[in-house]
Amino acid sequence: MMPATLQPLQPQSTPYQMLRLASLALCVWSCLIQSRASPAKPRSRAPPGRMSGAEIALYRDAVAEMFDDAFSTYMERAFPHDELRPLSATWTDSLIELGNVPSPKRDGYTGVALTLIDAMDTLAVMGNHSAFADAVRLVGEHVSFDQDAVVSVFETTIRVLGGLLAGHVLADGAMPGFPHMRVPRYDGVLLRLARDLGDRLLPAFEDAPEATGLPYAFVHLQRGVEAQPVAEQCTAGIGTNLLEFAFLSNLTADERYARASLRALSALWGRRSAHDLLGNTIDIHTGKWVNSQASVGAGADSFYEYLAKGALLLDSDELWQMFAAAYAAAGEHLQFGPHFGTADMHNPAKKFLAHSSLASFWPGLQVLVGDAELAAIAHEPLMAAWDKFGAMPENFLVRAGGEVLAGNVPYPLRPEVAESTAALFLATGDHLYLKFGARMVDSLKRVTKAPLGGFASVRSVATGELEDHMPSFYLAETLKYLYLLFDLENPLHTHSDKLLLTTEAHLLPRLGVTGLPSHLWAELNGECRGLDEDVDDFQISAEVKQGGAARERAEEALRSAADRAAARLRY
Repeated sequence: MMPATLQPLQPQSTPYQMLRLASLALCVWSCLIQSRASPAKPRSRAPPGRMSGAEIALYRDAVAEMFDDAFSTYMERAFPHDELRPLSATWTDSLIELGNVPSPKRDGYTGVALTLIDAMDTLAVMGNHSAFADAVRLVGEHVSFDQDAVVSVFETTIRVLGGLLAGHVLADGAMPGFPHMRVPRYDGVLLRLARDLGDRLLPAFEDAPEATGLPYAFVHLQRGVEAQPVAEQCTAGIGTNLLEFAFLSNLTADERYARASLRALSALWGRRSAHDLLGNTIDIHTGKWVNSQASVGAGADSFYEYLAKGALLLDSDELWQMFAAAYAAAGEHLQFGPHFGTADMHNPAKKFLAHSSLASFWPGLQVLVGDAELAAIAHEPLMAAWDKFGAMPENFLVRAGGEVLAGNVPYPLRPEVAESTAALFLATGDHLYLKFGARMVDSLKRVTKAPLGGFASVRSVATGELEDHMPSFYLAETLKYLYLLFDLENPLHTHSDKLLLTTEAHLLPRLGVTGLPSHLWAELNGECRGLDEDVDDFQISAEVKQGGAARERAEEALRSAADRAAARLRY
């Protein structure tokens, strides 16, 4: 049995491996810089168009103050329940509602301190050792998953399992760049909780319909898979668990978690269209697409992210090949200059142009693979939408002249715009992105600050009406990305080649090729063989190349990623 410690990363032995690590690693979103929010700005000696060091520090500190406000209000008025209701100064046990759990049953569920678990590693990123150590202790004392409740596998994996794994590595002193976060006399309680939770999530995969191998969307924490009225699963729900499950397998020497995730990914990827596109939702019993509209937004977003970051975590040829095909197909069929849209996976000539807030992560992913120029173009409408409303509408349109249109739509404090803004600043060093981040901080304080403490989701960007909810990801992601944008000396930057951030912005160390036993990759071999059976290491297959100019551009972007990495790391 392997000990519950990270398995070492072996030295890279081929130019391709070095290129892939340089291009994918690039500090995955661990790009970012120092600062504070909206008080009177000191006179700046920075060159025109640039923020001074003092201005950057002001915004870094302002974001830290916003986090302290949100976190302390949650701890005072909501802990150990799941999330804060900031307008009424009360709490909600919301995990059983996330992911559209059908008919959530409240009897028998008392919360799992969701916000505390989700925000633990943000405390570490901000350097607050005492609060982090207290969080570790409180989670160990108060959290149990032995509860009579049905939960979303997707939401529970990314928020809870990911938060526990990041917290464990930090508390154990094993996180690269963060040894100062080690908690004296830490006894591994977070890993024990993570393994217990992983065991409770596994039935969704292991009891999946034999005909398809596609996992269930929901699982009962005590009884596993029960009769479920919903047969649909979205692409992101199936394809967003590899980082957490593979890491849990690495720490516990239990292959079941990684095997379950890889099998699900293989089953999903095997149902892509001839254009390498996947739809939005699929019937897990029949394997037929219920909604065949492909996009990089809601229902699909983190599928793409986890192919790239899974390749980074595990230095995997198989995942890299899958990502190259999926990324090139999305670039050709789903992005139109600065705009995003949907297309039928089988007939992508049928397109619909619309922006989804969740698609705002895409420029950050483009930066990750060396496509910073395209990322900058895709980021422009996001800045326009935010600047118009002081928040990011869930859905919006952009007219030919650049006018942004959004109806009575919400902004639930999502992080994706901050994520891409941070990535672009690292990629370009352009203070345009710092200044935009500063405007984000100012408007969050102005629009979403709750009178009784904390911050509230926006019910309507048109009216500014607030909603009585502060989602856990506001502390786990939104404020973390904004803090990192203004914290130039953060260890996440200086150790970016050894770290990555999950889709919930939880820190994980890269494991490399030895992160999982080699035989587990047989789960993907059948699907990947069709991608580049007869080509050299980094040559993308002829099948992938047939998509035309967009695919050629994607291939060139991937090939030049190592050169771009050096430029990125100068900022």
